[in-house]
Amino acid sequence: MIFVMKRIITLCAALIGILSVLTFMPAPVLGARAEETLYAVAESADVWFLETESEDSKLFCIPRTYYVKVLSKGEKFSLCEYLRDSAPYRKVRGYCLTDSLKFVDFVPVRPFLFREVTVEYVLPGASLGDGKFSGKEETFVYYGYRYENGQLYFYVGKNGEFDYIPADEELTFELNTDFLPDPEAPAAGGKISDGLSAVQIVLITLAAVAVLVVAVFVAHGRKTAPPENFEP
Repeated sequence: MIFVMKRIITLCAALIGILSVLTFMPAPVLGARAEETLYAVAESADVWFLETESEDSKLFCIPRTYYVKVLSKGEKFSLCEYLRDSAPYRKVRGYCLTDSLKFVDFVPVRPFLFREVTVEYVLPGASLGDGKFSGKEETFVYYGYRYENGQLYFYVGKNGEFDYIPADEELTFELNTDFLPDPEAPAAGGKISDGLSAVQIVLITLAAVAVLVVAVFVAHGRKTAPPENFEP
């Protein structure tokens, strides 16, 4: 009996030791990003992509809820890239005001807006022939937009050249939501209720069951001492 009790006490002590280690062991972080990669989102529609470290060198407004890849984060200006080299798309490098960006700690699935716009140029004057050459279509990569004197312009590129084309209305596109806080999502690091991981909760439950088994075993195995005047 004493030997069995010693074995049970040893088992419980081992379980308690394991639980102590697991309680203070950090849970694995899910979806962690590579440290060398940093992205920032244009949360509003007026985040400018600049040609130089000057607010007077505005090129275009980044499509809202899309990202820039941050190459160097500065106190006032951050060196950034937008889009990536994948024909017909070509990345551009410039600057953004650091305070205008919202930096994130993950690599977004859809950081850039890949869109092309097609423009038809109509030649002035009436054609004497069949009109085969009275107009021409050109397709450009869309980067962003700006307004100048009330006129909307798209900043576009083609074959390594960049310029503005007039537009009648802004583009519509699907917005990103991955940077928004989600109160329904599990806490970072894969933790669930009360800050404990699923493994830790299971082990705590097993330990509680083990303690209960010991208590029941001891209760059933204990013999009541006979009274002093008992005679067998």
